[in-house]
Amino acid sequence: MICPFCETSLLYKERPNRNCSRCKRRFALEPKTNSLRMSDVRVRRLLEKRTDGGRLKISVNQLGAAALPRTAPGKSQSPVAEALGCLWVPLLVGIVMIIVGLSAAEMGAFAIFGGILVLIFILGVSAALIGGRKERTTDPLSGFRSLMRHDWTDVYGSLPPGVVEDFPYRAVHVPEGARIALLCPDRAIAAFLVANGIPERYGVVVTTEIERLPEGMPVVVLHDASAPGCRQVIRTRAELPGRTVIDAGLPPRAVMGTPGAPARRGDKPARDLIQWLGESGTLTKAELDWLARGWTVSLVAVRPARLLAAVTKTVERVAATTRTDPERREAEAIGFLTWPGEAGR
Repeated sequence: MICPFCETSLLYKERPNRNCSRCKRRFALEPKTNSLRMSDVRVRRLLEKRTDGGRLKISVNQLGAAALPRTAPGKSQSPVAEALGCLWVPLLVGIVMIIVGLSAAEMGAFAIFGGILVLIFILGVSAALIGGRKERTTDPLSGFRSLMRHDWTDVYGSLPPGVVEDFPYRAVHVPEGARIALLCPDRAIAAFLVANGIPERYGVVVTTEIERLPEGMPVVVLHDASAPGCRQVIRTRAELPGRTVIDAGLPPRAVMGTPGAPARRGDKPARDLIQWLGESGTLTKAELDWLARGWTVSLVAVRPARLLAAVTKTVERVAATTRTDPERREAEAIGFLTWPGEAGR
């Protein structure tokens, strides 16, 4: 790795205890000991890209999302499937050996070795199943947040310039002259919008909870491409009858099968949730199938500059149009966010 201070290329043995053997200074991140292979230099490179050269402020999760490995939505990403692909040969050989060992005289050793191969298959698939469940239920960014809030701040005293903490729990950001309310359950994205001046520039109240929305204002709902995200819009409209509620989130159809979209597969949502979403009539069958398999694309994975531009466009339209404007009705139906593809990241 490269020392972030003297820029010397260091072997692992030349940087004991995260100390550079050349300049004697301590760095924050050791790529050999964290799952994302993060180093101080890589963090700064990602930060330069995600902040548009320092023009934007971003959250810790937005920075970390850029470091996650990409997985194409068309791939299974199933550890069990991968284990089956690797272990089917030992299984087949083991079964043949058991059959031969049991059917021929003086071939008992074949049956024993065959049984061992079958046992290896069973243990391998079981380990993949357990590991896959653990991986899906674990927040992929939790490790990165820990690195930045502990290892990084221990060395540098604070988060990197341009990186902000999450939006506070149960908070409401109310600017002077507020006229639009924005609901975003993702605290990292809410903090991103506030840090980049959306509330003050356009008179937007920002909160992460429906109960905190002010009365008498049109509501913009910003959500990710997930079953809970799609539910958020429907729930908001149901709880605020008579209010203008605009879906400004990321629809599943914008990212399903799209090259470059950072889809991740987690735990499958409850069947009754998928059924409820289907009955709402807001999603296609293909979208429901995609969501039912546990696929999601988080807002933190959207390029910050593009996300900010999309939100800006949305609130500008809301401020400029009336309740009966056809453009507003279309916006309520289809949302504003789309995925730009590989070239737009």
